[in-house]
Amino acid sequence: MIERSGMETALNEITLVLFTTIAPAGVMGYLAMALAVVSTRDEGRACALSRHLVMPLVLAISGLIASATHLGTPANALYVLTGVGRSPLSNEVVAAVAFLALGGVYWILSFRDDLRRGFRIAWLAATAIAGLAFVGFIAVAYSVPSVPTWNLPTTPLALWLNTLSSGPLVGLFGMLLARQEPGRRMAAALLVLAACAVAANAAVLAVQWRDLGGIATTVARAVDLAPAMPLVICAYVACGAAGVALSGVGALRRRMGARCLGDADGDPFAAAQRTRIARLAFAAVGAAAALAGCFAVRFAFYALHMTLGV
Repeated sequence: MIERSGMETALNEITLVLFTTIAPAGVMGYLAMALAVVSTRDEGRACALSRHLVMPLVLAISGLIASATHLGTPANALYVLTGVGRSPLSNEVVAAVAFLALGGVYWILSFRDDLRRGFRIAWLAATAIAGLAFVGFIAVAYSVPSVPTWNLPTTPLALWLNTLSSGPLVGLFGMLLARQEPGRRMAAALLVLAACAVAANAAVLAVQWRDLGGIATTVARAVDLAPAMPLVICAYVACGAAGVALSGVGALRRRMGARCLGDADGDPFAAAQRTRIARLAFAAVGAAAALAGCFAVRFAFYALHMTLGV
C-alpha cells in the first residue's frame, strides 16, 4: 500500500486525479468519433455519430467540473484567467473552454439537416486542435522544478500514453452507442493504438520508478511515498489488457452465441437486440477497465508529491 503521507496527499488531490484521468480520455474519445465522422460520406452515419459526440464531451466536462472543486470557491476561477500565457493552469483552462465550446456548438449544430461535409471537417478539425492543446497543457502542467518527483521527462509522456490507452476505447463505445458500427480496420487500429499505449506506458512508468530511486530529501525518499508503484504498474497493464480485450469483443464480434445472450426464442429481432446490448456492455466495461488502470496510475503520481523543501 502507498505510505500514509503519500496516500493522504493523493486523497487530498482526488479531484485532480479524476480530472487528469477522465478529461483527456473524453478528448481522445471525441477525436476517435470525429475521425469516424469525417471519414464517411454517408450523411446519415455522420449525423448519428455527431449527435452522440455528447458522450465523450460529458466525460471531459465531468473531469473539468471535478477539477474546479479544487479551486476552493467559484470566485477563484476568475483569477485563473488572469494568468493566460504564463500559468500552466490558466492555459489548461482556456484550452478546455475552447475545446468544450467548439465541441458543444458542433453538437447543437449537428441536429440541423443542412450541414455540409466540408463544414463538418473544418469545424471538427478546429475542435481537434483545441482538444490536443488541452491535453498537451495538462501534460506539461506538472513539470515544476520545485517538485523533483514530478519534474521528470516521463511525466508528460505518461499522461499522453494514459490518454491513448483509454480514449480510443471510449470512442469505440461511443460509436456502438450511436448504432454506427466502426469499420473493422478502424476498430482494429484503435484497439492496436490502445494496446501499444499500454505497453509503452508500462515501460515509461518503469523508467520513472527507476529514476525516483535517486530522488530524496533530508527526511524522505521518493520511493517511500509510493512503495506499491510496481504493483500499480502491473494493475495498470492488467486493466489495460482487459479493456482492449473486452472492447475488442464489443467492436469486432458481430454475433453473440446463445450461451452469451440467453434464449432468444428464435426471434431474429430479439437476438439482434440482445447482441447489441451485449456488445455495448463489453465496450462499456472495457472502457471502464482502461480508465480504472489510468486512475490508479494518476493516484500513485499524486502520492509522489515531494517538494525540495520537504
